[in-house]
Amino acid sequence: MQNETIESYYAHGKLLLSAEYLVLAGAKALALPLKYGQSLKVESNQTPFLTWQASNKLGHWFTAEYDETLQIIKTDNTKLAQKLASILKTCVNYRPDVKDIMAHKKVETHLEFNPDWGWGSSSTLISLLSQWLGVQPYFLLEDTFGGSGYDIACATANSPITYQLIYGAPKVEQINFSPLFANNIYFIYTGNKQSSKNEISRFNQLEVNPKDIQQINHLTDKMIVCEALDDFGQLIEEHEKIVANKVDLKAIKPDRYNDFKGYVKSLGAWGGDFMMVVSKEDEAYINSYFGNKGCSPVFKFNELKIQ
Repeated sequence: MQNETIESYYAHGKLLLSAEYLVLAGAKALALPLKYGQSLKVESNQTPFLTWQASNKLGHWFTAEYDETLQIIKTDNTKLAQKLASILKTCVNYRPDVKDIMAHKKVETHLEFNPDWGWGSSSTLISLLSQWLGVQPYFLLEDTFGGSGYDIACATANSPITYQLIYGAPKVEQINFSPLFANNIYFIYTGNKQSSKNEISRFNQLEVNPKDIQQINHLTDKMIVCEALDDFGQLIEEHEKIVANKVDLKAIKPDRYNDFKGYVKSLGAWGGDFMMVVSKEDEAYINSYFGNKGCSPVFKFNELKIQ
């Protein structure tokens, strides 16, 4: 009996450290691909047409079986199975021969983090499908979840990146971003899952002027080369003020953590997911302060950065 070939693919999760919202309008963003991501394994399967088994950090996620038209035969999570079917049908619309690649396959995916964390459960899936089926990931993102595409760039990057839309086309540069004060940088879950899609829609209704873009570009460049913790803190405070003014939301530190000894910056869509915290205080203070606020887990910079 011939050995069965198993195809394997991998995509990194992400955190957006600068230019949230404004990256959609062409601002230069600093983004961090994470050492945690999502994997996809494919092997042959006689029936049905396509079987999908998904797990995540918490365990079983969902299973689904599809027929030749990508209609659901059975599933234990209709909402997720329907969303996946919609994405797969989009892939088929790009190239009909994609169905031949899918035919009689069993797919297993594993997400290495909690899908509520906002680390890219959607973007890693889009990247994995593009790798497996040979479709363009930025087009697939645009036609499914939407967004700037920085998360797609992170999915296959092996170091921090800058990401910028130039006349709508992504410009990606892998960079060295290893602050001297990396041990003083923390990423902390706020406890709230935020809808990126809703925030993207809201931002697209706002006006952005070239000065906003220039200011964020300048701050991103400064953040990358900054060597002193307090200087970095001043940069992220300035960044918070610009974004708060633009999206008409309150900056997170004065709103929620006014007495915190350090600096706090929202990451991604404001109001949820993760925040970046920078402080000279020790780790015990960080864990105690944010633990008392109901914010966990807490990760240090080097725990998440690809080494």
